[in-house]
Amino acid sequence: MNSTERLLACLHGEVPDRVPISTYELAGYNPDNFENKDPSYAELMAFIREHADCIYMTGVGVPNTRSDACSWETLEQYDDGDQHVTRRVLHAPGGDLTLTTSRSDDVMTTWTREHLCKNLDDLQVYLDIPWEPGEADFSQLNVAWQRLEGRHGLPMLDMGDPLCEVAAMFSMEDFVVLAMTETDAFVAAMDRLHEKYVEVLRRTLAGPVKNCLFRIYGPEYATPPFLPPELFAKFVTRYDRVYCRMMREAGVFPRIHSHGKIGRVVEEIRKIDPVAIDPVEPPPDGDITIAQLKRQLPELVLCGGLELKHIEAADATFIDALVRDLIAQGKPGGRYIILPTAAPINIPLRQKTAANYRQFIETALEAGRY
Repeated sequence: MNSTERLLACLHGEVPDRVPISTYELAGYNPDNFENKDPSYAELMAFIREHADCIYMTGVGVPNTRSDACSWETLEQYDDGDQHVTRRVLHAPGGDLTLTTSRSDDVMTTWTREHLCKNLDDLQVYLDIPWEPGEADFSQLNVAWQRLEGRHGLPMLDMGDPLCEVAAMFSMEDFVVLAMTETDAFVAAMDRLHEKYVEVLRRTLAGPVKNCLFRIYGPEYATPPFLPPELFAKFVTRYDRVYCRMMREAGVFPRIHSHGKIGRVVEEIRKIDPVAIDPVEPPPDGDITIAQLKRQLPELVLCGGLELKHIEAADATFIDALVRDLIAQGKPGGRYIILPTAAPINIPLRQKTAANYRQFIETALEAGRY
């Protein structure tokens, strides 16, 4: 089987020739990713292209045609140690919201130091920003299909759910307190966002999406230790099950993304009815193993189990044993894709990390054969 055939077989619940191997954001066939541009990643990415099964993360753009109703203004920029800090203000019809972020030269991520919303009044200003959807832009998705050539893997679209958007507006401390004390206000906010998400998704699914994966991220905000599992139904299930149904009807494979302790919300995940879930973090970071989740939700394709912290810090012997154990848990009957919980974001790539990626892939190739 080639990678496309292998992934499709797995996602359809069939047994492929071997367990598919995904390296998550390290997508070998997307030359636009920083990993495929930085020399320190070059050797590893060539190895990944040759041996892994590419799940190519891409997007479909649905613009807000009313974006001119708001404007961003940069208030200040300065360096704080190795961090480049930017403070901006969003001028919205209902008021001003400020945001402070920072980046460093050797880590490919952005940290939020000051979140856009500090209270429910700020959230209302954000929700009242005018929005009107434009036509969907499928150009990036079309490029992904072309680069994969029908044999290297599958594209994966993604979207945050309403919970993700609301949670990201606040600091984690403010979000947790408000979610517990102002639950009805949060649900009302997510109901408004849900209407927008349904329309954006409808336009997205009208394009060349058949056989794509579609990752939905955000459910982890409603899992322990952040929130009690009884809020998961209110904050996640009622929305994400709609998206999963729409995706299934369009021939798309919905994949729920949730770090952390998902063991106490297994029945809600069943109600959402995704095809797949990632990254199934094992205890103690998570609270359920691949084998346990496979028994509880045998119809689900499980993606994950391999924590990035081990790839970055463990030795080759540990990685070999860990991958063999994960394969033994997930392999029986199919419906398992071995996958790290995240990907490195540092420049340059550490030699230890690169060596452990190779060990992970080599072991999975051997142990994952059916």
